[in-house]
Amino acid sequence: MPPQRPRHRDNGPRWQDPKTPYSRQTSNTNASYIGDLATFHPIADLMKEESTLVDIWCNILSTYYFPFPEYLIKPEARLGGSGKRADLLVTRSRDSKVIMIIEGKKGGGAQATWDNSVKQTNGYFHLAKESGVSAMRVFGMVAIGRKVVFVAPNGDDPEAVLWGIKIQRGRSMSFRGLRPLDIVEDSGEIHALLSHIRESADI
Repeated sequence: MPPQRPRHRDNGPRWQDPKTPYSRQTSNTNASYIGDLATFHPIADLMKEESTLVDIWCNILSTYYFPFPEYLIKPEARLGGSGKRADLLVTRSRDSKVIMIIEGKKGGGAQATWDNSVKQTNGYFHLAKESGVSAMRVFGMVAIGRKVVFVAPNGDDPEAVLWGIKIQRGRSMSFRGLRPLDIVEDSGEIHALLSHIRESADI
C-alpha cells in the first residue's frame, strides 16, 4: 500500500468564495484530492464500471479524508444483522459507528438510476439506525460514473425523501432535490463537502 499523502495543506485555499453561492475549483488544486489535473483526468475517465469507481472513491476517501487508523472503510459491508450490503461504509475506529454510506453505480445511468440509488441509500440509513451502528450524524454519497450526489436523512421514516447537501457561503446547507457534482469540474465543492463530513465525524 503506497504511503498516504496529506489530506490538505494548512496554508492552502479553503475553497470558499463569499461572492458566489457555491465553492468551485480554482487553478490551485493542492487542497483537494486531484493534485495534478493532467494526471487525474485519465483516472476520472476510468469511472465507468461500478467496481472501478468504488475502488477509486475508496482510495480518495482513505487517503485524503478518512485515514487509517482513525477510520475504517469497509467494502461490501453488511449493515447490522441484515443481509443488505453497502458498497462502502466509513466507520470510526474508536466505536465502529457508521458516519458515511457510499453507493456506486456504473456510468451512463438515467434519472431513474439516481432515484433508485438514493432510495437504496435511504434504506441503508434506516438499517444503520435500527441496528444501532450509525453515528449521531451520518451522511450518504451516491456515485454514478464521474458524478456524485451528497445526501443526509431528514427523518426516521425509511421512505422519507432525503435532503441534498451543498456548501453555500462556506456553510453546509440542506435542500430538497439532487445536485450531481462532477469529480473533476466540481472538485472544489466535493472537497468542501467531504471536509465538512470529516469535521462532523468527530462530534
